[in-house]
Amino acid sequence: MKKKILVIVALLTVYVVWGSTFLGIRVGLEGGFPPLLFIGLRFLLAGGLLYGLSAWNGEARSSWTEWRESVLLGFLLLVCGPGLVAWSEKWISSSLAALLVATSPVWITLLDGQEKLTRLRWLGILTGLGGVFWLVGASVSLNDGGVLLGCAACLASALAWAVGSLRARRRSSAHGWLVQSGQQMLAAGVLLVILGFAGGETVSLTALESQAWLALGYLTVFGSLVAFSAYTWLAREISSLALSSHAYINPIVAVFLGVVVGGESLSPGVGTGALLGLLGVVLMLIPDQSKIFKGDRVKSRWTAV
Repeated sequence: MKKKILVIVALLTVYVVWGSTFLGIRVGLEGGFPPLLFIGLRFLLAGGLLYGLSAWNGEARSSWTEWRESVLLGFLLLVCGPGLVAWSEKWISSSLAALLVATSPVWITLLDGQEKLTRLRWLGILTGLGGVFWLVGASVSLNDGGVLLGCAACLASALAWAVGSLRARRRSSAHGWLVQSGQQMLAAGVLLVILGFAGGETVSLTALESQAWLALGYLTVFGSLVAFSAYTWLAREISSLALSSHAYINPIVAVFLGVVVGGESLSPGVGTGALLGLLGVVLMLIPDQSKIFKGDRVKSRWTAV
């Protein structure tokens, strides 16, 4: 009974916190942070804490090969993940960004050579892609290049997350998740800060509004540490179906918060595209019945957001 309660609490944490990060990014940007420096600082703080804990436990020594892999995964999962999402929110709402990023299971299913593409999964893929086209079409006008660029960035983010997740799933290392996650976050933080300065981003820490600091603290502590720890624990305790459910719950939470708290609005066309996209994800995440009854487990992917 106690374990079931812990599972429910951990799932709710992943659902709500990761769903809220899209609005958290928007709040940080509105408070004065430029996007790449904002997310870079977030990962430098979280990664430094995790790597410091691993060093304190005597685990932090890694070979150059392991560091190189962490840099690559940090780029795919974190620079191209939250980094691109933050950059896209200069032009599009947090709700639309969340809905577009929710297409990552489509790319994972298409790219994973170990997944059997059943008729149901093909239906899910086609439905999900149809939802994406509908979403973009309902959100973009020919005279609005910024929104089109933001949508493209979110789709690229979803694709990069899929590639990074598949690569991380097959990664073998002598170290645990604490070291690997700290390395990935530190690498991503450095890369994002370099890209931010190279792109002309500047920030005056004294000019930032209080909401920017609150958003940074929330994303660092809850988004990168608390929710990720819950996700890592769940990966060893529940089935892949239950774990992967966050892929379609997170955008629902993000849209709800964006509309209710952030004052965003969704047109009927965007709503239709969202329903199609989420339906496609649900269809792809339905496992074979044999896997349900065998209590299918998933390996921890050592990723962090």
